[in-house]
Amino acid sequence: MHNVRRIEGDRFAVILAGGSATRLMPLTRRITGRPIPKQFCPIMGESTLLAQTRRRVALKVSRHHTLLVLTRSHEDFYRDQLSASPDPNLLIQPDNRGTAPAILFALLRIAKLDPHAVVSVFPSDHYVDSEEVFSHVVPGHANG
Repeated sequence: MHNVRRIEGDRFAVILAGGSATRLMPLTRRITGRPIPKQFCPIMGESTLLAQTRRRVALKVSRHHTLLVLTRSHEDFYRDQLSASPDPNLLIQPDNRGTAPAILFALLRIAKLDPHAVVSVFPSDHYVDSEEVFSHVVPGHANG
């Protein structure tokens, strides 16, 4: 059996929020009056999909260990939502280069902070109906 570290301080989360989501622009335009990426839109409920994702992830991982990967061109959409986030946790890409480069960008930062970190990656543009089920499926817990 493998020796698995169970130290709470080494759990990190990466929230991917840099996608353009152009296929749903007609829907986001209908909801908000302007075409915006779906993660910055309140598609289901009052809060944006990004805000919902951050709330879910906070059930399992400390906000200090949660990194958000964003794209500079979306700053108008996320500036107000993320004003409370610690700046080192916001990883701003100059351009959207896709999922794999975004994950690598975050992993390189986390590796400098904790080379033994356990990392979970979460898309910011998905809707999860039950946070209770999410809590049972995703390991870990918030540690302050």
